[in-house]
Amino acid sequence: MTIDLIDESGDFGPGIPYRTVNPEHRINVPTCRMSALADSPDHYLDWRRARDPAAKPEEYTSRSIYGEYLRELLEQGAADAAPAIELNRVTDRVRAVDLGHSRPALLLPDHRVEVDHVVIATGPVAGADPVPVPVPDGLKEQSLYLPSAWDTESVEAATSDRDVLIIGTGLTMVDVALTLGARPNGPRILAVSRSGMFPKTHLERLTRLSTPEIPAEGPVSKRELLGAFTELLSRAAVNGDDWRDAIDSMRLVTGDAWRRMPVEDRRWLLENVNRPWEVHRYRMAPSVGARFHHLIDSGRLEVTKAGIDSIEQAGSRVRVNFQLTDGCDTRDFDRVISACGASTDIRRDAPEPVQGLIQAGHLAPDDLLLGLEVDRDGAARNSAGERSELISVLGSLRRGVDWESIGVTELKTQSDTIARRLLDSL
Repeated sequence: MTIDLIDESGDFGPGIPYRTVNPEHRINVPTCRMSALADSPDHYLDWRRARDPAAKPEEYTSRSIYGEYLRELLEQGAADAAPAIELNRVTDRVRAVDLGHSRPALLLPDHRVEVDHVVIATGPVAGADPVPVPVPDGLKEQSLYLPSAWDTESVEAATSDRDVLIIGTGLTMVDVALTLGARPNGPRILAVSRSGMFPKTHLERLTRLSTPEIPAEGPVSKRELLGAFTELLSRAAVNGDDWRDAIDSMRLVTGDAWRRMPVEDRRWLLENVNRPWEVHRYRMAPSVGARFHHLIDSGRLEVTKAGIDSIEQAGSRVRVNFQLTDGCDTRDFDRVISACGASTDIRRDAPEPVQGLIQAGHLAPDDLLLGLEVDRDGAARNSAGERSELISVLGSLRRGVDWESIGVTELKTQSDTIARRLLDSL
């Protein structure tokens, strides 16, 4: 059996967030909960302790260290594989997937690769530019407007600027702000989003988990899910625990509840609760939170609520027209960096091969357009609602169906389930 692992970057193992070399960029989950193996919950902690005996379960390691872990795990897995299993690392870009013949074929720029099964694991799909009118191409060509906060070289260059705007106020913004704020004489930073909310900070201790009470089977309503969360908060208050204990406990059931919830309830939660939930659910490591708030307290960083009406060129700078709660404003910046979240319309933003499969009806957007329709075991569903025996989906493209689908906890379980199903089919 041959496994073709295709990635345009040529860096196999760590995804984009774990390729950073900045030690200030830390994972936002404690070490004891970051094992990449579904059947070995202490694997990452043991790996850390083999290199640093003082490593603690509650520490938040730098993402570059976790990237080393993933890279080594891939290498070890390939080395330990049975002789009949071969892993090919292919540095290339998949333009399309052809399902019109006896076997699926991946169409690369210069050739095609026939396979028996396709696993789509693209990671988060970026949304469109966060403005109602197009950003001038000249701004992108001059790197004055960065459509991706993962453009590390250009973000590093921005540390010499005077004024930088970051659009988006999630964890990606936090990373960019820490990079820009590392220099004592670095730029003044303004971060904006429609909510103006930014991530909360983890406790120094591990959260204490308890199982929320939701119906064991059948539909789950938004009222029942919110009621379970309210009960956890009340219990935490009585026991002297923290709201973070309640938030993290909900992760034990939100995926299952989300799948059993009517689409109208899921849409209501997405529109009314999602942003407050995200800033409490996806938190900063304690040391990161301390540095982030120091930037705010020192006046280097401002986070505020604002929309973007337009982004224009103003000589060698970028002019941004804001929509504020009490009117409009216009300001010039040396650079604008988009740190917005994942796509909210997969039909519009899907990467090239996924787009083609959607248009051909081989894949179907989920009801909320956050990703793709999939079965619980990762098998994709087509536009007619039929289960695919040729395509599986892993990761954030399952967000609309599984909700909790971007963390290591979910990715390792999804990977294990898909791998075992494919092995059983051989």
